[in-house]
Amino acid sequence: MEWPLKEQEIIVLGSGLGGLIAGTLLAKCNHSVLLFRENGYQPSHTLKGYRFTPFSSISEKCLKPHLLKKISQTLGLPSFLDSQKGDSQGKANSGKFNKEGVYQFILPKARIDIFSQRSLSQKEWKREFADESAQIERFYDDLEQTQHLLQKLKSKEGVSPFFPFRQQSFIKNFFSFNSFSGERLSRRLSGFSREFKELIKLRLTSWGNFYSDQFPMALTAHLLLDELGTLISNFDLEKLEQEILNHFLQCGGEVKETHQVKKVEMKWPKGQTLSLEGDQTIFRSKFLILNAPLHRMLPLLDRKGRGVVTGQERIKPRYVLIPIFLGIHEKVIPVGMKDLLISILDLEKPYSDGNVIFLSLSPKGDERQAPEGRRALTVMSLMELDKWEQTLLVDYQHGVLRHLHHLFPFLKNHIDFVDFQWASEHVPRWSYSHFLYEATSDFHWREGVAPMRLPKKVYFVGKENFPYLGLEGEIITGLMVAEEILKKYS
Repeated sequence: MEWPLKEQEIIVLGSGLGGLIAGTLLAKCNHSVLLFRENGYQPSHTLKGYRFTPFSSISEKCLKPHLLKKISQTLGLPSFLDSQKGDSQGKANSGKFNKEGVYQFILPKARIDIFSQRSLSQKEWKREFADESAQIERFYDDLEQTQHLLQKLKSKEGVSPFFPFRQQSFIKNFFSFNSFSGERLSRRLSGFSREFKELIKLRLTSWGNFYSDQFPMALTAHLLLDELGTLISNFDLEKLEQEILNHFLQCGGEVKETHQVKKVEMKWPKGQTLSLEGDQTIFRSKFLILNAPLHRMLPLLDRKGRGVVTGQERIKPRYVLIPIFLGIHEKVIPVGMKDLLISILDLEKPYSDGNVIFLSLSPKGDERQAPEGRRALTVMSLMELDKWEQTLLVDYQHGVLRHLHHLFPFLKNHIDFVDFQWASEHVPRWSYSHFLYEATSDFHWREGVAPMRLPKKVYFVGKENFPYLGLEGEIITGLMVAEEILKKYS
């Protein structure tokens, strides 16, 4: 018996930001694009007048304006750009970016606010690391010299919209970037205190989705110094994704919701076919864009497809970030605490079991996200991926709450509720994308870790491509993949 066949030029499997950008740009260029997204998956959670949004990196909460401009101009979203520009200008005029820290790190013996100006950050170093302030100053001078070399390299390589990042190429990798030594951050920080080392490691780790002790100094310079520009804080990523999705539909793109993908088959040279649970239709495309966590995609692929992907595998998830939502009273928040912060309790212990947590508080007075006098607190804690199946969240939350009571001394009597039901329902889904990754082999940081171009017209767009860049990595990869596919047509 032959099943009904529906053919498309491009299928996008998953609704992550990068694939959404790629699909919209391709649809805008008059190509037929079908996007599959998981039915019932919600990127945010509303409960008792509170709104919570899980996240996996600082970059998802603090967007760089130039990235928003790039998306808006490439896809043609001037109205969204103008609205965000107005918000950011208002904040800048009020001094939010110049006089106040954008986010915060809390360590056992230090509390550091991250500012957009180095002169303000110097005051933080001198206060919290008085014995090391001169050494820290020299460290940042070294980073600035490294960044200067990057700018010189930019003039040699010519204009690139993604510089210093590029698609993977053995020839480029072999002949370029000789102006940099292979010095690693861990070696450069060997003479610093354990507390300062951990601060830098946490800054790099939390900005993206990458766990490593071996960051190259060139990448460190790019992340720590490039990050210091003006940021749009309290950025609403879900709103941006919805705006892009609406534009995708206006450009002729199609969306199909499914509870479960049954199988993805690589039927070369005819293309890729996709079948769904409970649907007899077979979907076939010339190009396939995988747009969800790679380890979640593997079980959906046929034997040939798994061979293609595992043969290219260079990265794996080390931790899954588990969200816990709390409705809390405004008055319990300590003076000086930022709306966005990273905290570590014990420098000698692993990041898991509530030892490291990412916190996001809804803006004060924003009654769209919390009732009057209340704040929505989203807590992301780390769990080893292989422990997820064996761990009960009702037991796991104790370590997280212990950490929270350390940060909020009077929290116990000022909680409206604690909710982890959303996590129980959403973490197992194939669309859930909040993970912290580690590399399994060497890679060239300018070209990413997981390859975006797989054999036979299959592409991958996700956090694993440029995991250390966070949201910027997803945006860059989406634009690169769209550009690559458009070249095939031209």
